[in-house]
Amino acid sequence: MAGSMLAARPAFGQSAAPAVRIGALTIDSSAEAYYGTDTGIFANAGFAPQVTTLTNGAAIMAAVLAGDLDVGISNPMQIAVGLARGVPVQMIAPAALYSKRDASITIVVAKDSPFKIPKDLIGSTLAVGALSDFNQLSLLAWLQTNNIARESIRIVELPLGEMGAALQRGTIQAAFTSEPYKTTAQRAGQIRDFADTYLTIAPEIATTVWLSTKGWLQKNPELAKNVLNGIYATARWANGHVPESGAILARVAKMDPAVVATMRRSYYATVNDRKYVEPMLKLAARFNMLARPVTFEEYTAFPS
Repeated sequence: MAGSMLAARPAFGQSAAPAVRIGALTIDSSAEAYYGTDTGIFANAGFAPQVTTLTNGAAIMAAVLAGDLDVGISNPMQIAVGLARGVPVQMIAPAALYSKRDASITIVVAKDSPFKIPKDLIGSTLAVGALSDFNQLSLLAWLQTNNIARESIRIVELPLGEMGAALQRGTIQAAFTSEPYKTTAQRAGQIRDFADTYLTIAPEIATTVWLSTKGWLQKNPELAKNVLNGIYATARWANGHVPESGAILARVAKMDPAVVATMRRSYYATVNDRKYVEPMLKLAARFNMLARPVTFEEYTAFPS
């Protein structure tokens, strides 16, 4: 399986704890996997994390479904699309949250792009990290808000780390990006901010979530609860230790810590509230991005 394995670090004499294979991305909204591993929080929660870095949420979900990973952090739409098609997957917990408190621009364009207003995107090609994902859903909601036909924009898939260079080449005219790739591209003079689309979905929404298969959750109920507890403990730590988590992110993303210190960092969920995902589910059904409507109750393994 593609990706580089980060060795789990057993802590406090818990080397005999059951292993949990975790898939993540080296972006801040997916970085709880690295924070919980590096700090020993996961080990203290009763499991030995083994983190694999992959390229996008779709690859992580595919690896979980194939049995190569036990749990992963992915785009919340991946679960909804899967459930609507009969795929046995569920959310364990919400991960990164997005609201006015920590909002940042999600769509970027080339630094010298002539685009200034939403209608400038008509006829352009826009890149997302994975097709039919949360970013694409937010784009459709934003287009509707701005009275732009969804068919007027071509949407393509491109790795997040390649967005800045592709915008500079002109192979795409706009793109979704995330940290730390956004700050890196900005400092390289490749991109500039264009629009914020996430808040068209809801005032506060989960942009990444933890997931697993129904089979793994049913076979490992106690271990799954330990994972859940470890996730929320890591969220509390990360929300209160931004400089320390930044140092970990800089290491795994191979970034200058000083650059990470300038980024707008993610804030993580410490509880499961239906408002974090239910608006997304309803909107995805309305935009026909799902084969059938998906309810919050079937979406999450731990509703409270």
